[in-house]
Amino acid sequence: MKYLIEKENGAVSIKDFLRKKSYSANLVKRLKKIENGITVNGVHQNVTYILKEGDILALRDEDFREDTNAHLVPNDIPIGIIYEDENITVINKPANMPTHESLNNRGNSLANALAYRYREKSYVFRATNRLDKDTSGVVITANNKYYAALLSDKIKRGQVEKKYVAIVCGLLDGEGEIDAPIDRIGKSIIKREVREDGERAVTRYCVLATSEKYSLVLLTPVTGRTHQLRVHMAHIGHAILGDGLYGEESSEISRQALHCLEMDVDGIGKFKAPLSPDIKALTDKYFPDILL
Repeated sequence: MKYLIEKENGAVSIKDFLRKKSYSANLVKRLKKIENGITVNGVHQNVTYILKEGDILALRDEDFREDTNAHLVPNDIPIGIIYEDENITVINKPANMPTHESLNNRGNSLANALAYRYREKSYVFRATNRLDKDTSGVVITANNKYYAALLSDKIKRGQVEKKYVAIVCGLLDGEGEIDAPIDRIGKSIIKREVREDGERAVTRYCVLATSEKYSLVLLTPVTGRTHQLRVHMAHIGHAILGDGLYGEESSEISRQALHCLEMDVDGIGKFKAPLSPDIKALTDKYFPDILL
């Protein structure tokens, strides 16, 4: 990562400049330990160095072999790339693909697919957002330590907006906000429920169209609790179609009809994922006048 120092950042220390750029203290500490981790005009400098207009500050933010997960096996799994550069990769994750590996999912995750795509270099999988295995749509991954820290900071500051499209059971009207706390059900590792003593969870919804038995809804999670959208829609009596965990399985679709349509990251970009074929088929069938 290189920065050409402009007039407004002249007479500022490297440490203060990096703080303004949202570099974490841990990342700066790591850069200080790497050989030539921080250089100015090609010469190693410490973080107390005062920058001048015209300086070129360079940071070694690439990953090294010791950073990688030795147990993550690259696997050539087809994925749809929405956008890609040296800093981020944006994927349209298909359904039936976990974001990360887990005890019961080895070799079939998005992490495995990207490890294969970047197999020629030391690669660390860093997902900004995590979709359930059977939820499709936009996932943004950071390709270096700086962008991982930057995206994490933007999420904490509320500078990342996600929009999901869902087909829900029953007829829902208008728009509204669901403000209902969520927590685990008993000792369950997976299942959640609305509980007064849970963590605050807020979801905004807007109905795009209705049919005789379903509603097409745009969902915006204000908070990011596990299974939040699925739990909230079931809580108000409109479970997501095909969601066997919080509603009922359906002959119409083999998973929950939930798709992360768009992510808007302040200062970086807005990324949109075309609907997956199964949800597209249902929207064409029940909501033919809606274009997403």
